[in-house]
Amino acid sequence: MAAIDIERERTMTLATTLLAAALVVPSMPPPEYDDCEVVTNCVFDVSRHDAKVFSVQIELDATPTNGVSVVFGHDADGDGILSRLEETMAIGYDCGEWKIVNLVTGNKFLHAGTSGRVALDWKLRLNGSRTPHSLTATMNGQPVLTQLCQVPPPFLFDPTWNAAKIIQRGQSNPNLQVVCSVDNIPLVIRLR
Repeated sequence: MAAIDIERERTMTLATTLLAAALVVPSMPPPEYDDCEVVTNCVFDVSRHDAKVFSVQIELDATPTNGVSVVFGHDADGDGILSRLEETMAIGYDCGEWKIVNLVTGNKFLHAGTSGRVALDWKLRLNGSRTPHSLTATMNGQPVLTQLCQVPPPFLFDPTWNAAKIIQRGQSNPNLQVVCSVDNIPLVIRLR
């Protein structure tokens, strides 16, 4: 292997390690209210200039009364908390349906869900200017949210995002796993 290739590989490994270290996810706190809502905030930097794929996988034991949302945005004040005014887009399952929400305009895209173990797999391909180019979305392997897949709207990705917030609601344990990544540099959240 050429010396330049070894240095490039070492640099890429170091960069991946540093990014992975920056994506530390705190554990979910205990619920404080009757609706059992819990929230955790975490760093999620998507500012890579060469980013090509933004992926979100959400897997949970879905019921008609539980839910989980992954909210993305820009923590402008740097306090480590993604406030309502800093939120841009949410993906999640809520009381029997999948929702993709533009939190700036309030526009929603819905797909009926099913009870039981469900997994949403979302892959948004970006063009050279890091805007949405194409989207594939499946639930348990079947295509969903096809209205978004035809021409993905710009709100589905913003290169200024630097934070994510996970919101979990409901009485039952959803046995939740969330994996978000930009070009395979993951943010993983598992709640058991």
